[in-house]
Amino acid sequence: MTGLFGTLNTATKGLNAQQTALQTIGHNVANANTIGYTRQRVTMQADLSTSIPGIGQIGTGVRVDGINRVHDTYITTQLRDANSTTKGHQALSDTIGELEAVFNEPSDTGLSNQISEVFNAWTYLASNPEQASARTMLVQTTETFTDTIHHMANSMEKLHNNTLNELDKTALDANSDLKQLEKLNEQIWQASVRGFTPNDLLDTQDQLLSNLAGKIDISVERDKFNRVSVEIGGQTILDSNSRKELTVVMGSVDGKGIFSNGETTDLSTEPGTIIIGNEIVTPESGKMKGTQDGLEVISDSQKDLNDFAGSFGKAVNAIHGGGEDGFNFFAGVDSDNPAKNLTVSQAIKKNPDLIISGKDSSNAVSGDGSRAQAIATLQYKNLASDNGDWEYNEDNMSFNSSPTGNTLFGKYNSMVTGIGIVKQQEDNILKTQNGLMSLLTQRRESISGVDINEEVVDMIKYSSAFQANSRVLQTISEMLDTLINRTGV
Repeated sequence: MTGLFGTLNTATKGLNAQQTALQTIGHNVANANTIGYTRQRVTMQADLSTSIPGIGQIGTGVRVDGINRVHDTYITTQLRDANSTTKGHQALSDTIGELEAVFNEPSDTGLSNQISEVFNAWTYLASNPEQASARTMLVQTTETFTDTIHHMANSMEKLHNNTLNELDKTALDANSDLKQLEKLNEQIWQASVRGFTPNDLLDTQDQLLSNLAGKIDISVERDKFNRVSVEIGGQTILDSNSRKELTVVMGSVDGKGIFSNGETTDLSTEPGTIIIGNEIVTPESGKMKGTQDGLEVISDSQKDLNDFAGSFGKAVNAIHGGGEDGFNFFAGVDSDNPAKNLTVSQAIKKNPDLIISGKDSSNAVSGDGSRAQAIATLQYKNLASDNGDWEYNEDNMSFNSSPTGNTLFGKYNSMVTGIGIVKQQEDNILKTQNGLMSLLTQRRESISGVDINEEVVDMIKYSSAFQANSRVLQTISEMLDTLINRTGV
């Protein structure tokens, strides 16, 4: 169309284009503080021109080519992966921090102090074997020691259960994210096949993918409609046609793994195992990975505490009873969980005089504290790591030293030190990851974030263009009025 009406149409299209741009700017400004929002930009293109014989082509105005997100897929993917790694180390650091609180070292009430107090009580008995108060003090000090171990064992068991429940809750949250992504896939598809670009839905999709990656590492693929397919550990858990769920093994019944909903699996699994469908999945990052690693650290600590409690009780019993079970100082040494069952034998609790302080089991030699001293010396004795390899010599009331072994106190101290080292490593990695997250977030915001000053500048630009197109309309209107109403006969 040419002529005045063609120019009128050109100005109208210009008005509509500038109005669309201003409306998009208003949307950007309104969402300036919306988490995960990606700035949108209107792209305009010169409309198809028309040809006039003898003159050439003449423009017909502008058309809106699209409203696109100002988006860098590479940065988004990097940020999602970094978030997954950070959440994993955060979960492990938090779990180890709670485990450190169980040990409560160093402190006056920690087990290391109780170990020293027990050996001091044996030393005092060795120097004062005829004092009844020395025996009573030994029993009371040892009971405090075993009570501390019981408390630690129970606290570790509770922490293990809570961590397992947290892992299951994270799986349920991940399933919720997947369910929302499935609905978004449908909504995005419906918009895309109609020729629309569902920018706000894509922002929500990116946010959900980031949340999901924070729970477990994922691989993401998009089809031509921007629907996502999600893989976890090589297993497809979401695509355009189906969705699976994450489940966590919470325990076992009749040799079968059981989930929190009561269903079971025939797979050979341990509590904390993650399953998709009928396949075991091993995450490499994310909160679930960190929580799984935390469960492993807790389980190792429980084993180490049991090993320490069993070794401590076995060593004292061997020297105190001279290899005869009837004279054991400790009960519960050979149980499946000595950290929860180790205790002073009931007979000695009732009658501390049954404590053997001298070499003769009947304490017949007055003032003999050699056996009590032999037990006190255990705090300096290097013993083999495996107490099944210990060799006890009744003649000198001592174990053979192991050059590669450790003392009882050293065994416990190594356990505490190991946890502290892991905690420090995780905190250092977490500090580095947080720095990387900040850098990537800044890069994303510099590209996709809403800059109010920039939007105001664009607002002025498009507002001026809108006014100019309005002026063209007004001018054409005046020209048409002159042509129609003021010309002629």
